[in-house]
Amino acid sequence: PPSKPGRSLAAIVFAALIALSFACADSPASAPIASALTPTPTLTSTATPAPAPTSTHAPTLTPAPTSTHTPTPTPTATHTATPSPTPTVPSVISHSAAISEDNPLIAFVSVSLSSPARVAVEYENEYAGKFRTALSEPASEHVIPVARLRENTAYEYAVGVEKSDGALAYGARGEFVAGEVAAFATMRSAASGRSSQSLILADYADALPDGADFRYLLMLDELGETVWIYGGAQRYGLGVVHILPNGNLIHLNRRDLNRPFHEITPLGEIITDEGDTPHHDFIVLDDGRILYIGRYDFTFDDSANGGDAETTKRVDTLNIFDPETWMLERERVWDALDFWDITDPSQRVEWTASPYWLHMNSLSRAPDGGWIVSARNRHQVISISPDFQTIRWQLGGPDSDFDFPDPADRFAMQHAATQLPNGNILVFDNRADLPGGEGYYSRALELRLDFDAMTAVKAWEYSPAPPLYARNRSSAYRLDNGNTLINFGISADPAAIPIAIIEADAEGREIFRLETINPAVKEGEDGPRRYRAYPGPKSIIGETMIRAPKPMP
Repeated sequence: PPSKPGRSLAAIVFAALIALSFACADSPASAPIASALTPTPTLTSTATPAPAPTSTHAPTLTPAPTSTHTPTPTPTATHTATPSPTPTVPSVISHSAAISEDNPLIAFVSVSLSSPARVAVEYENEYAGKFRTALSEPASEHVIPVARLRENTAYEYAVGVEKSDGALAYGARGEFVAGEVAAFATMRSAASGRSSQSLILADYADALPDGADFRYLLMLDELGETVWIYGGAQRYGLGVVHILPNGNLIHLNRRDLNRPFHEITPLGEIITDEGDTPHHDFIVLDDGRILYIGRYDFTFDDSANGGDAETTKRVDTLNIFDPETWMLERERVWDALDFWDITDPSQRVEWTASPYWLHMNSLSRAPDGGWIVSARNRHQVISISPDFQTIRWQLGGPDSDFDFPDPADRFAMQHAATQLPNGNILVFDNRADLPGGEGYYSRALELRLDFDAMTAVKAWEYSPAPPLYARNRSSAYRLDNGNTLINFGISADPAAIPIAIIEADAEGREIFRLETINPAVKEGEDGPRRYRAYPGPKSIIGETMIRAPKPMP
């Protein structure tokens, strides 16, 4: 019907549907259409709709179109995965363990396989810990070195053979007992706490029961037990030792100055033993050359000072040589006589008691690339420029560039001087020759240097209670975690008063302490003594710690 003014859109649509219903009265669909109609909400639009079309058959009205498409189901994979082949592993035909004839703290596990493969050995003791050796190269016959063993300790071991998938298959098992260090028979040690270092590298000297002297390099585990040794009776005057990038060790043999440097493997094999007149300390440079403290004898007329017309003193030098060529000639890069006058009495401190003029006893690298040396007989720490051409400053002793506002901050007969990343100086202060020092106490001492006021002030110190006094030797090194590893390396009474390695934190608390005495030492014998104690390597021959050692009950 035509629209009329004033009619709503809903009314128009309703009228059209009624007309359509009558036109299709004979259609069977008309009844459901009529019954399905429901009131339509009123629209607010005023637009005029187009006339509804006329149809001869009724349309089918539904609320929404219904799809007749039947969805295709997701296909089910019919592929059957081929199972991975079972990893194969060679069988262990035989295995055995034996203690090294040269070192009672090293064992060798021999393994025979049915076919070539790589092998590792796990070994453990309830209290000594559990470890795994480095993986060997592929072979049918293996001899696996096992290190980090405690004296007279039983270990269980298991042979791990690498499977084709790279995992280790453990099956063959056995036992062995580490040997005895005969020289340690009269040594008595007691440890407390646990070091933050899994290994501590040190030297150790003592008297044998027959009065002979022996010297060792050794490594201690974090509970203070000896787990590696090198040396023996009257063999080497062992002193300073450093770890090389290849895992070998290089040490100073102070008993044979014609062959002073020994590079050794952790198994004790000597790689090289050459050099020329070094003493006390050396550094392996980044290019592999060695910078060391050397010396020569210098004779001069000292009659003007009441001395002999032919007075001889040992003058300290710094020298470089290349171990690749082992040239006996060395490059002398620094000479004490270029900086001080040996005939000037003001440059003498410990003059009559020692053949050395300066007695330089430590050499280390400064954070800025310079060099820090300790001159024991001058009670002085010296900073030398990177090119060795100038002395940048002197701390303590004659002509000190720094004042000590507190006289108690002075040091004497010091060892192991280093400059820390913050610029402070750390020394082991033996405190020999100080008023009240003899027989009193030694300490680790850190000094803060003020280059504006040119003063040196104590920043930190550590001395145990009761105090320990080390008249010589000894060391103090700052660890990466901020603790300090301190070595009181000699005792006034070695049969009763111990030498000690102590790790202390920044607040002065003891983290770890190892004391050693030898009750069998006779009067006049030196007894236990140790030159230095360093933070050790992560492993001895590539072993991995699986379980840390624990204290004995």
